[in-house]
Amino acid sequence: MIRLQRGVLIEREPLDVFRLVSDPKRYPQFFTGITRWEPRSSKRRGLGAKYRILMRVGSIEAGGTIHITDWKSGQRIAWESESGVEQRGAWTIRPAGSGSELQLEVEFQLPGLFGWVAERLAGRVVERHMQATLLGARRLLEFESRPGTSPSAGRGSGGRARAGAGKGR
Repeated sequence: MIRLQRGVLIEREPLDVFRLVSDPKRYPQFFTGITRWEPRSSKRRGLGAKYRILMRVGSIEAGGTIHITDWKSGQRIAWESESGVEQRGAWTIRPAGSGSELQLEVEFQLPGLFGWVAERLAGRVVERHMQATLLGARRLLEFESRPGTSPSAGRGSGGRARAGAGKGR
């Protein structure tokens, strides 16, 4: 099992950040590596919603069906796999200074005799996707969607990215 955790500081209120990460329709705008995110239940958002997801990892697409296991408005969304690659993960949002810390955690396990080798190789790719996703979310929230500003407003403000702890264990 490999566990990855990354975070980024965003100069927006936690509820604004939650609105972005809780809306799968917006994922193509910032979620790097995801090639498919399709609803698999009549519930489209919230606790119990199900999705078929695929992520590009090198030359393959890996994933499966996940369901939302935790939904705390403005704070946390967590999921677990039902089929496909065994995984679980969470978006966590906390107040931080004048904005929020957005954290993304992903844990996965690959089957087979050489699964542990594949986990380490895939982990590097997933880690890059995670960091790019967090930076993409920050870009959208800080520079492109501030109420009353143009997309280029605030571009020199310089947000801060932070790589979290928890490399593969």
